Amino acid sequence: MTEAELLAECKTGLNIPLASTGFDGVLRQKLLAVKGYLLGAGVSEAKLDTDLAVGTIVVGVTDLWNIQSGEIRFSPVFLTLATQLATASLPQS
Repeated sequence: MTEAELLAECKTGLNIPLASTGFDGVLRQKLLAVKGYLLGAGVSEAKLDTDLAVGTIVVGVTDLWNIQSGEIRFSPVFLTLATQLATASLPQS
C-alpha cells in the first residue's frame, strides 16, 4: 500500500475529509512513526502490506493523534495487534 493510500486510510479512521490537506504533514509524521515502531518491533516489510497492518497503523496513528501533553502511549489494542504482526513475521519452522 502506498503512503498516499495509508494517509487516506488514516484520514478515514480519524473522520477527516479525504479532500482536506490541512493535516497531511502531521499525519505523515505520525504514520512514519507508527511504521517505524512496527518495523522495530519485528514486523516484516511483507506483513506491513496486509489488511491487519493497515488497521494497526490506523489505530497507532489515532493513538498518537489523541495524545495529551506530556503523555504519549499506544493503546492496548495497538500493542496487541503489533504483537500479532510481529509474531506472524517470525520465520516458520
